[in-house]
Amino acid sequence: MDMFMKVSVFAVLAMSFLTTVLAAEDFRIAKFDVRKIFSDWNYSIESQKKIEDMRAELEEENNARLAAINNLQMQRTKMHQQYQKDAASMTKEQKVKMDTAFRSLGRDALALEQDRRDFFAKGRRHLAGEITSEANLILDRITQEAQVYALEKKFAMVVESGGETTSNTPFFLHLDGAVDITAELIKRLNAKKE
Repeated sequence: MDMFMKVSVFAVLAMSFLTTVLAAEDFRIAKFDVRKIFSDWNYSIESQKKIEDMRAELEEENNARLAAINNLQMQRTKMHQQYQKDAASMTKEQKVKMDTAFRSLGRDALALEQDRRDFFAKGRRHLAGEITSEANLILDRITQEAQVYALEKKFAMVVESGGETTSNTPFFLHLDGAVDITAELIKRLNAKKE
């Protein structure tokens, strides 16, 4: 019961303080939607295109490697069919030569498949790193611009209004009197030379 009382007193004090601060006339709140900035800021758009181009290059190279592997496997299949068709009329030397070529194609296909898997895994790790790096850079620049704008316009608080909780509900359902600065931030970010 003692712990409950302490928590209750703390909650009442916190609410009193917050009410007092919010009642102040000069307490101005701004809000912005980071997802809207991501979709409308030229640098972010170019960054997304660059990432998509990298992803497409990786897929294209992976598909080319798969085609080469499939070609070797088709050669093996044809060789096996030829062997079954001509085995009765082949000499021992011809059988050994064909068997050696068949095994060699199998080893080559296996080595190329392992190389392709390694290449693709490394490419995906690199791509994930690029995505993380670009996202962090973009978020840092948005945050920095929001901070500068808030100081210039004397906002006491700036809230990112596009965020959601883990249950997909907005963090802030209603921000009475909050000025939406999303469009202004996009304008300022787009005006800067990259």
